[in-house]
Amino acid sequence: MARMSSWKGKTDPILISSSTDTEIGTIYVREGASYLWAEFANSNDAALDAFDVSIQPHSEAEFHSIASTNSDYTTDIKIPLQGCSADLTTLAKDTAGMLWTEVKGVYAIKFTAGTASSDTSITMRWHVR
Repeated sequence: MARMSSWKGKTDPILISSSTDTEIGTIYVREGASYLWAEFANSNDAALDAFDVSIQPHSEAEFHSIASTNSDYTTDIKIPLQGCSADLTTLAKDTAGMLWTEVKGVYAIKFTAGTASSDTSITMRWHVR
């Protein structure tokens, strides 16, 4: 059996404009990967008011949301999402939140965020294994 190596990455700060959901990043999953851990660091400008995690089952499919409401990240976590350190839909300014999710059989995973009050920046760090 071939051993799956892990890979990781980091985005430059992504500007999240007020009143617009903005893509933070899309990670294309390599064959054999099982889990993804991601940290989202919010700048000190504004709190988030929206955060969505979507998966794409294959290259020609649409993305499908797996988490987008506060309970999706706190009290009502469902597979493939495994856990979160905080409610990412209300990630406060100058804080970070983390999630981990199963990605086995997933082609890609996409993260989007929004803020209503003013612009802010998010930096994503991730690790897939």
